[in-house]
Parts: sequence; structure tokens; C-alpha cells
Amino acid sequence: MAAPDYSIGFTREEVEEILAAQKAELKRALAAWQESGSTITKRRIDEIHAIIEACQIALKKLAPEVYGKRARVDTSAVFGFLPK
Repeated sequence: MAAPDYSIGFTREEVEEILAAQKAELKRALAAWQESGSTITKRRIDEIHAIIEACQIALKKLAPEVYGKRARVDTSAVFGFLPK
């Protein structure tokens, strides 16, 4: 499943609210994981991490002056031979 794009249809404030709610949920899930260590809680933690990552990407799109610009990676290649 692809991560949702919270930069479409959401305001910066809404994305910040989602992020805050997920951070609180992550703290509860981590506490439950430390107590029981169940795979269900582990899967829930992974889902929370995916939403947090999507929020971070959206915030970089919506407010790059506050959250920094998205990192872009580019590559180049040379095919064939260069003359000597």
C-alpha cells in the first residue's frame, strides 16, 4: 500500500494535527509493545510510522520555509568511451 499524499486536500494545520495525533498514538503503542511484545502491536507501530512519514513529506511540500525542502537525488552516467 502506498503512503497517502497529505499535501493534497489538507492544509498545513490539518497535517500538523494528524502528525500530533500519530505521535501520541506511537507513544502508547511503544509502551504496549514493551509490555507485551505482540506482533499485532508491532504491525500497528509500522502503520503509525508510515503515516508520520507521509505527514513529514507533506509538511515539506506545504511549508518548505519551516520544514525544509525535500531532498532530491539525481544521477548521471556516461555511456560509451571518451576520447583520450
